[in-house]
Amino acid sequence: MKKISLTLLIVCISITFLLNFAMPEFAGKMKDNISSMNILYSYRVTKSFSEQTQETIEMASVPLGKAETRSADFRSDVKLEGTPLNIRSVVKESLNKPEAYKTKEKLTGPEKGFSYRKYYLTKNYYKGRYTVIRTNKITGKEKVYVGTYYEPSTQDPIVKWSRDEK
Repeated sequence: MKKISLTLLIVCISITFLLNFAMPEFAGKMKDNISSMNILYSYRVTKSFSEQTQETIEMASVPLGKAETRSADFRSDVKLEGTPLNIRSVVKESLNKPEAYKTKEKLTGPEKGFSYRKYYLTKNYYKGRYTVIRTNKITGKEKVYVGTYYEPSTQDPIVKWSRDEK
């Protein structure tokens, strides 16, 4: 009987090692899925908006008299700061969904009098603080988590624009 228990312990340790060290991305997904199943805990998420922020990406700089064809594939996704792995999926469920932007177009140089035209994409985000109260369904004990979120803006999440420069 002791031999079976020892063998079972070694197998469990080996599986844990494999999940945590050899395949950490799989272990992270498993933890997220387990926490979002709400078996042992219930969650209350509140968020408070503080400001709209932007992230601007320069796509291309086209000189006078030239044209380029560019493909762009961008994603405006949720960003979390100060978020433990065990509540990450719970927080993401309460935020706006990611926004994708795909394009393939011909970009042209500027009008006469300018040297080049720069093309940009601006990703707009709502920034704020979130609070998660996790309650153990068995003991009733609560734990509070606080962090910062950035979620894609619902109005103009991704804006394309250009500027002519000398």
